Amino acid sequence: MSHPRRFAPRTARLIALMSVVTLSTSAIAQNKKFAPIRTDIPMGGKLSPRSEEPVFAVSSKQGMRILVSRDDGKTWKQTFLATGSKEDGGWHGNYAVYGMAYTGGVIGVFSGWGTPGIYIGSDDGVNWSHLNKQPAQLGSVWGATGGKGVMLTGADQWRGMTSSSDTHANWKKHSLVKLLNGGKTHHIIVGFGDYKGGRFLAIGDNRQVFVSDDLCKTWKHNRIPDGVGDRGQQAIAFGNGIFVCSFKEKVARSLDGGVTWTLHDHGLSGSAAWRGLSFVNGEFWLTGRRGGGRKSKDGVMWQDLPSQTPSGRFVQSPGGTIINVARGRYDIKRSTDGKKWETVFEAPASALKEKDVTWDTAFAVFGKVNGVNK
Repeated sequence: MSHPRRFAPRTARLIALMSVVTLSTSAIAQNKKFAPIRTDIPMGGKLSPRSEEPVFAVSSKQGMRILVSRDDGKTWKQTFLATGSKEDGGWHGNYAVYGMAYTGGVIGVFSGWGTPGIYIGSDDGVNWSHLNKQPAQLGSVWGATGGKGVMLTGADQWRGMTSSSDTHANWKKHSLVKLLNGGKTHHIIVGFGDYKGGRFLAIGDNRQVFVSDDLCKTWKHNRIPDGVGDRGQQAIAFGNGIFVCSFKEKVARSLDGGVTWTLHDHGLSGSAAWRGLSFVNGEFWLTGRRGGGRKSKDGVMWQDLPSQTPSGRFVQSPGGTIINVARGRYDIKRSTDGKKWETVFEAPASALKEKDVTWDTAFAVFGKVNGVNK
């Protein structure tokens, strides 16, 4: 029988020290990939939203490149770029974006997973600042949403969720430990719906659901029924008084604001990675990464979307214009009827050739912001 090798105390201490040095060196090497935290971005607390002019806004997944359209999605102008680094630590970069939101005249863009979150906002789509008014350890971000003037980010059971004051200058962390009562959760996505005055939802691993009906002041806990696996919640959408959360093979559907849920087959096959779930044209649209999609008015009965429907996320203006973006694409598509689509923006040819991921358009919002001098 073999036995663990034993070392003299001095040798053991030396080995331990070498291990620490090796780990520290590895961590430093990894962090060198991260774009440095910028100190020139002004702190927040000075927004004065008046909601004067409608805009569409789009953010990249990497680098926090923000594009804005002030003419109903026809033309686009870049108004912010946090970093031109093509990598920035990949999934864990300082400026790896995990959510975008609009509420009360303010656009928010949120980055940082496994790192402190960086929350950037604007009340005109042109001038951007930190949303918080002073340096703080804001929560990591796996998802973001907004409603009734409040914004919310979700992370995991350890880092909980983080919500804003109605001015977005102050942020509060919400611990989930007591609500879980010994349970576990991770990868928390969040959503908002205008259900009975406004309802925030957060859904994490192990089918854990957190519900707030008082603008994130207090939270209640429940579960999605077994049958969708313990991981893989993709996106939350609200429409027709219904919340829908998509999973690989099914959707979970709630008619009572996220309290109770039923499961339904959506019929979309293939990888669940980077799917898009949106509510446009009075329907839930669920699309695959490489094309193909399904639609439903009630989250129960699903049918095919037209074959020309692009993949990704969709956002719609009250006038009916739909803007589409998708992970892995470097363009923006537009439609006025949900049937015919045109490419209204495409990254420069050099970015396409170099596969510059800072042009990867992944998030989009519509809202009214302050007018600017043209």
